[in-house]
Amino acid sequence: MVRLSYADVKTFKLAIIDVVELMVEYDRDLRKILIWLLGGSRGGEMRLRILLLLKKRPMNPNQLARLLNVNYRTVIHHLDVLERNGLVVRMSRDYGAPYFISEMLEKNWDVLKNVVRILGLNEAGEG
Repeated sequence: MVRLSYADVKTFKLAIIDVVELMVEYDRDLRKILIWLLGGSRGGEMRLRILLLLKKRPMNPNQLARLLNVNYRTVIHHLDVLERNGLVVRMSRDYGAPYFISEMLEKNWDVLKNVVRILGLNEAGEG
């Protein structure tokens, strides 16, 4: 068994508190990004629908456009916005490469669900 001094325990507790505060701040920042991208700007519902589809399985822009019944360029625009904000990632820069939900969003999917509830959107992305 390892014995820690009082100073070591105090340092450890402070480090844990710092990590927890960073995690809370990170969730708060992600929540702000999601509120803006899904509810505070034009196209929010389309971005939510894209995220919900990508949560089910990776897809390329053509597949998304077909499922959403929208223009390919519309999907590309929304994917670019989502990618710039770290919510989706692309496998490669090749034409037709699939997009995935980012690892960060995957780990924090409950934050997205909370934002959807706050904004009064449903799982189909409709207000």
